[in-house]
Amino acid sequence: MNSLSIGVIGPYKSGKTTLVNKLQQRKGAEEDVSFYSFKYGGKSITLIDTPGDTDAPTLIASVISISDGIVLCVSPDVGINFQVGELAILADTVGVKQGIVCITKSDISTEADKEKLRTNLQTLFKGTGLEKFEVMAVDINNDTHIADIRAKLADFMYEEDKTKKPFKILIDHAFESRGMSVAVGTLSNGKIAVHSSGMLTPAPFTKEVSINSIQINQEEVPSADAGDRVGVAIKGVWPWDLPRGVELRQDKSFRDVKSGKLRIRVNKLYRQPIRDGIRLSLVCNWQTPMATLSNVKKESEEEYTADFECDKNFCFDSTDRMVLVNKDLPIRVLRVVGSLEVL
Repeated sequence: MNSLSIGVIGPYKSGKTTLVNKLQQRKGAEEDVSFYSFKYGGKSITLIDTPGDTDAPTLIASVISISDGIVLCVSPDVGINFQVGELAILADTVGVKQGIVCITKSDISTEADKEKLRTNLQTLFKGTGLEKFEVMAVDINNDTHIADIRAKLADFMYEEDKTKKPFKILIDHAFESRGMSVAVGTLSNGKIAVHSSGMLTPAPFTKEVSINSIQINQEEVPSADAGDRVGVAIKGVWPWDLPRGVELRQDKSFRDVKSGKLRIRVNKLYRQPIRDGIRLSLVCNWQTPMATLSNVKKESEEEYTADFECDKNFCFDSTDRMVLVNKDLPIRVLRVVGSLEVL
C-alpha cells in the first residue's frame, strides 16, 4: 500500500488539531508533535500535527521537510497574520509541491468572511509553490467535508521512484521492548526487510545494526516500502541511543559531516545580514544542528557561499531538503533564511 506523510500546519487557534482529530483513525506518539493515521483510496496516510505556537520554527521546518505534502489551516477569526505568512514562506522554501489550504471554523463564519480570507490567501501565495494549492472552506461537523479532505489527501502523488533509492528511516522516538530497542519513524526512501542491515548515523551514534522485526500500525510485517511509518526492533542499542534526529540508513549512501562549505539560496524576503560569525539552525529532516558561518561570500542577490562549523554532526544525501532558520530573531521578524546545499 502506498503511504504518505502529510504535515498539518497553522497558526495558534486555527482549528488545526480539531480538524486532524476528525480525519484520523489511529493516534500515535504525542510529544511536541503528534502522529495520526488513516487509510483511504488504497493509500495509508500519516498526519503529523505540529504546534500552533510561534516559537517552534525549526520543528515545523523539520515536519514540512519530511512530508510529502501539507495541510495549511487558517481561520477567518485569526486571518492572515505574521505566522501564516512565515509558514507559507517556509513551505515554499522547503519546496513543497502538493497541499491543500483549509479555511477552518467555516460553520461559525460568514460567507463574506470566508470569501475575503480566500482572496487574501490567493494573493499571499501568488508566485510561490503554494499558488496552485486548493483553498477550501471546511466545516468539521459536516461528514461530507471530512470525507472530501480524506479523498483529496489520498490523491496526493506517491513517488514510486523513492522505493528505488537507498533506504533511510528518520527516527522520531524509541522505546524498549523484550530486551530490544524499537526505533519508530518514517521510512522516507527505499525498502527494508527483516534482517536488513544498515548504519545508525550521524556520529557519535554511528553503529552497524540489523533489523530484527518490523511493525506497521502495530502489526508485524516482513518488509516495508518508502513512505511507511515503521517501528523496527534493533539489538545492541538502548532507546536513549536513538533520540529524535538519529537515522538508520543504508551503508555508504550518505555523508556525515560537522563542517564544510555550503551554498545558501536566500529567501528574497529575508532582510537580515548574512555575515561571518552568524549562527543559524540547519534543518535536515529531524536534525537541527547549530551552524556557525565563516568566509561568507555574496555570489548574487539571492545566493551566498560560506564555510560552516556545526555544534554536532548531521547526515544527509542528495534527496534531503535542507533549510536554514534564524530562530534567534524576534517572532515578528522573518526567521526563514533560505534553502541550502552542502558542497
